[in-house]
Amino acid sequence: MKFIFCAVLVLGWAGTRARADVVTFKNGDKLTGAFVNVKGGNLELKSDIVGDVTIPLDKVQSFSAANPAVIVVKGQEPIRGRVALGSSGDWQVTEDGKTRTVAAGTVDTVLPADAYRSLVEHTAKPWQDWKGSANFGYSVQRGNQQTGTISSTVAAVRERPEAPIFSRHWRTNYGLAMLFSKAEENGIAVKSNTISSNLRQDYLFTPTDFVFGFVQLDHIQPEGLYLRQTLGGGYGHDLIHNDRTVFTVLGGMTYVHEKFYAGRSDQSAELLTGEKLGMQLTKWVRLDHYLNFYPNLSNGGEYRFDTASTLGMKLNNRFSLNAGLIDLYLSNPTPGNKKNNVAFTTGIGYTF
Repeated sequence: MKFIFCAVLVLGWAGTRARADVVTFKNGDKLTGAFVNVKGGNLELKSDIVGDVTIPLDKVQSFSAANPAVIVVKGQEPIRGRVALGSSGDWQVTEDGKTRTVAAGTVDTVLPADAYRSLVEHTAKPWQDWKGSANFGYSVQRGNQQTGTISSTVAAVRERPEAPIFSRHWRTNYGLAMLFSKAEENGIAVKSNTISSNLRQDYLFTPTDFVFGFVQLDHIQPEGLYLRQTLGGGYGHDLIHNDRTVFTVLGGMTYVHEKFYAGRSDQSAELLTGEKLGMQLTKWVRLDHYLNFYPNLSNGGEYRFDTASTLGMKLNNRFSLNAGLIDLYLSNPTPGNKKNNVAFTTGIGYTF
């Protein structure tokens, strides 16, 4: 019985080894593990012995995946089957007993079939797939004047994970900026509050082109603005889109309804031109910036713009120290109010 039990264990171990994904190097060495993907000229393998490994394909003599995989070919339908990489550098795909050769130069990505399916057929609940950051800051001054200021911003994007083959999809963008300030001197208190919230829905029809619609609500007390409601839409294009930098330009039309504390109420049509920049300067430092400019079509010569820049330094994977500048400009404020409203902010940021 003991012999039979040991034999079963050995056969089970051997079967596990036989089903492993195997890489043979040009120097004759071999490495087994779980196949992750092939992309950018590298093969990624998860090995129980050495962990996650990235192997340049030019160092590989041969590779075979134990389980079905999908080869994403440039300009063609994906190819499914059992894949192997030969000494020629080309891929062999076997399905239903038939083998075909796929030239290495045409291959964009190779993924295990299960991993490919989970990306292409991705579904998520409304509260899932959100990524972004939240920032909170507080400052206080005590002297002849007692001043306290709270600042908070939220920037979040909901988009399906990047798939091996682009498919048209929706992307949701949400932004919130709040500044609450109160100054008191000789029993006289002055409040200065700003709240701006926007929701933009994009429909991407190429990896870098999209159409959008948005709604924005603004309450800017320093400009005498009680409420501004903006509805609009347009077209956007990513001029730069890589792992470190995304630079987007926007253009469109908006309808605006404004109500001021002084009782004035305006309705107008405005153009929208804008840009948005996200740049990873170093591993620990990131710059985010946007500018939206609105020329007034109903009242020639009037315009407004809003812009914000944030510089963040990571403390760890979740928290960062942030410094920011927010500038809100209105060319025609009510009498007694300045055109420009500028705020400098510092605080702790949280990435989710």
